[in-house]
Amino acid sequence: MQELQDSRQTSRGGAGIFILFIVVLLLIAGAAGMFYGSRIQEKPKDLTDTSVKSFDLIEESKIAHRVLDEVLLMKRENWQLRDSERHAHKDVLESTGADIVWTDREIAVGVPVTTELEGAARWVRQHLKGTDVKFISEKKSEWHGMDAYQLVLGIAVQSGKDSEKNFITDTVYFFHHGNLTNRDRDIPRQEASR
Repeated sequence: MQELQDSRQTSRGGAGIFILFIVVLLLIAGAAGMFYGSRIQEKPKDLTDTSVKSFDLIEESKIAHRVLDEVLLMKRENWQLRDSERHAHKDVLESTGADIVWTDREIAVGVPVTTELEGAARWVRQHLKGTDVKFISEKKSEWHGMDAYQLVLGIAVQSGKDSEKNFITDTVYFFHHGNLTNRDRDIPRQEASR
């Protein structure tokens, strides 16, 4: 009988330790979340703030790079991606004289010859809707002597009460890669307008 009571107490003690362990993990996760959230809120977002001498947008740039990478990797079986290294940029805001730093990069995306270059850019834009990555421009272009379609993306920062300033984080070149044979079934050809 004594062994049965000892066994029950031991199993209760084990469950109590497990619950305590879970509570400690949740507290640590909550504290880490609050710390990370407070770091984000500390960053100045209004470029017209004259008390700020330097605006660091490196973290926002990295987030934009990661979001775009996640979208492009959805097509990893059909597309070939070439990512250049990131380049840090530093500029001075004319309005306040504050320094501003961010990063940008160039990505070349080889798509099958059956895929319209503009259609591939349109597919990426659609998948970026609802994210903080901003569309800046697009146009027919060239990449290493080949016909290409250029998609320019970036981040937007508040620049006054009702305006934003865009910073380019990614320039994407879509080009036809002859060795890719998988057809992009979810990127239909656009019918020529009549």
